Amino acid sequence: MNLAIFITTLLQDGKVTVDTDLSPFPGGVLQETAHILQSYYYNDAQEMPGKAPAFHPDAALWSACYIYRAAQLSAIATPPAADVHRLLTPYPGNINAETIYSADLCLRYLPDLTGLSKGNAAEDILITQLRETAALWPFSSTGIKIPTTYIPDAIWQHPALLAAYADRIIVTRDSARLRHPKILPAVLKALGNYQEILWPGFVRP
Repeated sequence: MNLAIFITTLLQDGKVTVDTDLSPFPGGVLQETAHILQSYYYNDAQEMPGKAPAFHPDAALWSACYIYRAAQLSAIATPPAADVHRLLTPYPGNINAETIYSADLCLRYLPDLTGLSKGNAAEDILITQLRETAALWPFSSTGIKIPTTYIPDAIWQHPALLAAYADRIIVTRDSARLRHPKILPAVLKALGNYQEILWPGFVRP
């Protein structure tokens, strides 16, 4: 399954299979994947609570490659450390509202991958790498235990991102994220008068 087919299946069904060929992606496949991600962005943006940030193709394509490679490495019994570091590289650009939302089109599956990686013979290095990425992209990683001190300003400064982030925190019951002073008010606003229904047992930090 090449990258373009993988992303199409992931976005449509949420279930994928991967091979273990770690060869570089052909240019044509990368271009096809970028078009798939842009089309998906327009549909996904309609579900955002407000005006979504603009599409950022580089961030979207980086996250697609990252998730694909992470899935491949999770499927290998003992992936070499060199391959983990070589393939799971950080995003090289600036992190802003556009890159956060565009990367999230694929990074939102990071919590699922982190769970699948448990029990892998090389769990330590792979899980460590995935958690480092989760910490850098908190919008996409609710439900994963990460340090909560880092929240990009772009999340709480962008109304749609902030509202969507609050909703995700509620759905995953990620109470640790409430420690950030900019996030708690957004979660309380999202809960409104339905706290006992949306988050039974909610305890304000």
